[in-house]
Amino acid sequence: MTARVRVTKAILWTLAGLAAGVTVVRFARGLGATTALSDATPWGLWIGFDVMGGVALAAGGFVVAGLAHIFHRERYHHAVRPAVLTALLGYGAVVVGLLYDLGLPWHIWHLTIFWNPRSPLFEVGWCVMLYLTVLVLEFAPVVLERTRFQGAYRLLLRLQLPLIIVGIALSTLHQSSLGTLILIMPFRVHELWYTALLPELFFVTAICLGLAMVIVESTVVSWLYRRTPHTDMVAGLARLAAWALAFQLAFRLGDLAWNGRLPLAFEGSRESGLFLVELALSTLIPLVLFAVPRLRVRQGVMLTAAGSSVIGFLFHRVNASGLAHVSVTGSSYFPSWTEFVVSVGVVSAAALVFLWLEEHVPVDPASLDAEQRTRRLQLFELPRLNPLRVWLGDEGFGVRRVYSFAFVLAMALGLTLTPWQPLVQASPVERARGGANELLVGYPLGTVRFPHTAHVERIGHDACGTCHHANRPGDAGTPCSECHADLYLPTRVFEHARHVAALQGNASCAQCHEQGRPLSADVTRACSSCHRPGKAASPWAPRYAATTAPGLRRVSHTLCIGCHEREATRLDPPRPDLAKCATCHRSAVPHRDVVRPVRTEARHVTPR
Repeated sequence: MTARVRVTKAILWTLAGLAAGVTVVRFARGLGATTALSDATPWGLWIGFDVMGGVALAAGGFVVAGLAHIFHRERYHHAVRPAVLTALLGYGAVVVGLLYDLGLPWHIWHLTIFWNPRSPLFEVGWCVMLYLTVLVLEFAPVVLERTRFQGAYRLLLRLQLPLIIVGIALSTLHQSSLGTLILIMPFRVHELWYTALLPELFFVTAICLGLAMVIVESTVVSWLYRRTPHTDMVAGLARLAAWALAFQLAFRLGDLAWNGRLPLAFEGSRESGLFLVELALSTLIPLVLFAVPRLRVRQGVMLTAAGSSVIGFLFHRVNASGLAHVSVTGSSYFPSWTEFVVSVGVVSAAALVFLWLEEHVPVDPASLDAEQRTRRLQLFELPRLNPLRVWLGDEGFGVRRVYSFAFVLAMALGLTLTPWQPLVQASPVERARGGANELLVGYPLGTVRFPHTAHVERIGHDACGTCHHANRPGDAGTPCSECHADLYLPTRVFEHARHVAALQGNASCAQCHEQGRPLSADVTRACSSCHRPGKAASPWAPRYAATTAPGLRRVSHTLCIGCHEREATRLDPPRPDLAKCATCHRSAVPHRDVVRPVRTEARHVTPR
């Protein structure tokens, strides 16, 4: 093991430990404590980099396997095993990234049981699971090659070509389906990133990114372990990458020009700046370096070009799935430092697994034999002294001790620095708006269209208290947002000053507070002793027993779902689906130019 490998592993263990500390907070306190995401921008770095970028980074597996085994390009055979391993680890990192981004990560298996074939996520999820299985079977012969399980090894070798064909098909479907996820939300993505050809664009960029990633992997491994670089193979991949980048550049700019959006790239806005930086890093700089034959044999130049392409295309995925939504939704988003730490930590953990397999299984058989010879010689090496340590021949124990210390120290640092914020952040709601026939409600405003007149005709005017069960003085129908002013957090509804004034000053204290007891809300008379619920009040509404009102989401779901469940069996004919989500949540989130929400200030209290 060279000094380069030891230092690199120490850095990777430190980054993985820092991410482990943040991970504890993420799964203990939720997304709000560890991300800068919001309801308006629910996708960010973790989706753009860990999921969409991770899938694209793994594209080198099917690209190189196709070149070597389908098109019989012998010069690329040496890159197949490392590329398949990179793809396997990349898809594994995608699954881990999904666990971070899902609100209920323990439900990730539901996709296999509860099918929804109409959803693009259904196809994406199944492709990830199936292709990950194919990659495991493709790489399994490498693990079994020097074991006693030769029967399984020979069987998997015979299945190698069918597995490669299936893997190419699944990866092609999956890479393009990621574009479909963005295709279905035209009002959330900036015009520089939105096109009807997003599935095709994502597939083309995945091929470019896959070729660049194989070049990076081959060059870095050769440098770390001081091996002779595979210059001829890297030069061939660089030539193919140049053609792929040129096609991708013409495809993307031609599509923008065809749709009349190319001038947007030079308008000087924030989005145009992001687009130009992304285009330069992903395509222009590497295209120039890859296109010059004499530069393809220079290891440093190829690493620079391929690294620039990898960073640029990852930036493209983050832009398309998060940053490009900000200008359209009117929100603000920049990844928090914890998001960066988790993303880098997942990649670091995958890199550590890659290096371990590189040293212990025949990913590169010749290099593994040399590594094993070195280990055997170290066992018989004489002890020697230096100012820092006593060398006893086997370097493994001391190095592992350093790695463990770095991991634990970084994990403690991550736990210390990550803020343990409340599980729920403030989300003020807007007052329902609209005419007498239909009201715009929900969060954001307008996600639910409530047919007010139809409900009154069906239930009757006597049932107004079902919703307006606690009107303010002088109000005939106080809006829900007056008391339930936040989507999740409870709101303080008891106005002490109003009660003091109504009950004739400080002398009225004895009317509510017990004499001889502290003047606190815990030892007062029940509100229901003076106040009475309105006529035909909701059976689910509290009887003036608390000074706080729960969040709007909780009370709305309780009231609406409870009534719908009761009415579902009374209707003729019955409607068993009346209480399901789609009954109310069936309108798309309106564009910000159509509905501009006016937020009210919520009077939050800290939940106990």
